[in-house]
Amino acid sequence: MQPMSSSGQGREDPSAEVPVQSASLDGTTTAAAAPVLLDYPDIDADIPVRPYGVSADGQMDVPDDAAVAAWYQFGKTPTDGVGTTVIAAHAGSEETPIGPLYALTEARPGDEVTVTDEDGEEHRYEVSEVEQLGKDGLDFAPFFERTGDHRLVMITCGGQWIAEESSYADNVIVIAEPVQR
Repeated sequence: MQPMSSSGQGREDPSAEVPVQSASLDGTTTAAAAPVLLDYPDIDADIPVRPYGVSADGQMDVPDDAAVAAWYQFGKTPTDGVGTTVIAAHAGSEETPIGPLYALTEARPGDEVTVTDEDGEEHRYEVSEVEQLGKDGLDFAPFFERTGDHRLVMITCGGQWIAEESSYADNVIVIAEPVQR
C-alpha cells in the first residue's frame, strides 16, 4: 500500500529520500583506560584494582579478598574527566584480615592519592572529604555520579564490628579531587 498525500493521491516511498547510515561501530571508538592500581602513601595502601559491576543484591560488587580493590566499571574512569571514579574494597577478609583500605579511617584532607590506569598513566588526587556513615539507610547515589566535576571516591567498611552480621556498622567514604598538572 502506498502512503497517501494530503490530497489523497499516492506518492513515492518517502524512505528513498532519507539517507540511511549503519549503526555498527566502525572501530574508531575507544574505551577509556580502566584503573589498575591505587597508591595512597599516607595510609600505606598500595592496592591492585580490578573492574567489577553490581552484585545480586544490587550493591557494588567487591572482590572477596581485601587485598584487591574494585573499580565500578559502569561508572567513570580517571581519563573521562567528568563524574566519579569509584574504587572500593573490604576492610578485611579471610585471605587478608587487614586490607590496605582498612586504614581509610586515617585519611585526612590534603593527603595525595595516585590512580594508575591500564595505559600506565598516573592520575593524582588530593583528599577533600572523609566521612564515616552508618550503613543503615545510606544513600550511595551521590557517590556514583556520571556527570559533573570529576572526582575519586574510595569506599571501605569501618566503625564497630557486628559479629552476628559479620560486618562493620559503617562505611568509610573518602572523596578526592584531581590535582591539576
